[in-house]
Order: sequence, then structure tokens, then C-alpha cells
Amino acid sequence: MKILCLGDSLTYGFGVPRRDTWVALTAERAKMELINRGINGDTTGGMLARFHDEMMAHSPNKALLMGGSNDIFISGTAESAKANISALAHQAVAIGVAPLIGTPLPLDIESIRDDWASLSDAAHAQEVGDEYAKWLRQFAGVFNIPIIDFRSAFEAVSDIKQRRALYIDGLHPTSEGHRIMADVLCRRLLKTTPE
Repeated sequence: MKILCLGDSLTYGFGVPRRDTWVALTAERAKMELINRGINGDTTGGMLARFHDEMMAHSPNKALLMGGSNDIFISGTAESAKANISALAHQAVAIGVAPLIGTPLPLDIESIRDDWASLSDAAHAQEVGDEYAKWLRQFAGVFNIPIIDFRSAFEAVSDIKQRRALYIDGLHPTSEGHRIMADVLCRRLLKTTPE
């Protein structure tokens, strides 16, 4: 089983060692080949632009698609992210690659770096991100696409200090945050994959 993980810095693993990313941890624990094709700062439009080349270069069985945080953080809306994720999922199916959809993480508004926070209204981005995550779950349900709900796993950490400790900078997960993400993905893969 080969899974190509297409996304932004949440997939790439900004700020943590390569061995600590959720992609690497899942590959090791699930004994599957996972290819990390996250790019820091990428948008779903960027993901869509490179989708065909990535699929042709790696020939995966599945593609885990997770993006939209940068679209929302920069533009303040989720409209382009919705359209692009929809296109990515349908293009995957069209070439015989089974899509999986990951939900981006919630923001820890109080911890976002000042320079990054100056680019966006973080509170508004959080609201739009909440709505986008609901839409992703609905979209995945309508088209029978497995959803990898990373966001809910972080939201389930009720203690604010514990949740804050899962972020480097209010946006990107720590190594412990990546471990939680790997837990979510491993549970889903081992539930749906016969190997």
C-alpha cells in the first residue's frame, strides 16, 4: 500500500524533525509506504496545480488530501479550498487513486506569532476553519470518501494548557501533536485496509 500525502506545512511537518511527522510515524507504525508531499505555505490551488505530476511520479494507491488552512488564513474565505479539494478528490478517483480527506487543525489563536497574525484576522479564520471542517466531513460523506479527522482529535483535548502544548506557534503541531495525528490516521487505515 502506497499513500501519497498531499498538503501544506501541516503535512510537511513545519518545525519538527522529519522522523517526527505524522506521515513518518504512520508509515512506521502501519508498515505502509507514505510519501510526504507537503509544501510549507501551499494552498489548495498549489496542490491542484501539482496534483497530476505528483500522481504520475509516485503512482500511489491512495492520496491523502489535506489543505485549506493557508487559503483561509490569507483570503478569509474557504470558497477556493472547497472547490479545489473537490477537484482533487474527483481527479484522484478519475485516475484510479482512492482519495482520503484530512481535516486541517484548529488554530490556537492566542499563540500565533505576531508577524503571521498581522496577515489575517485569526478569530475570523478560526470561524471559517470550523465551517470548512464541517463542509469537508459533509463532502466526504456525500461521496463516500474516508475522512481523517485530525481536527476533532485536537478539539477533544479539553484542557487548554494541554491543547496549547500541542502547537509550536498556534498553527503548527509539535512532535506530540504529530503523534496524535498519526494515532488518528493509523486507527483509520488499520480499520479500512485489509493488510
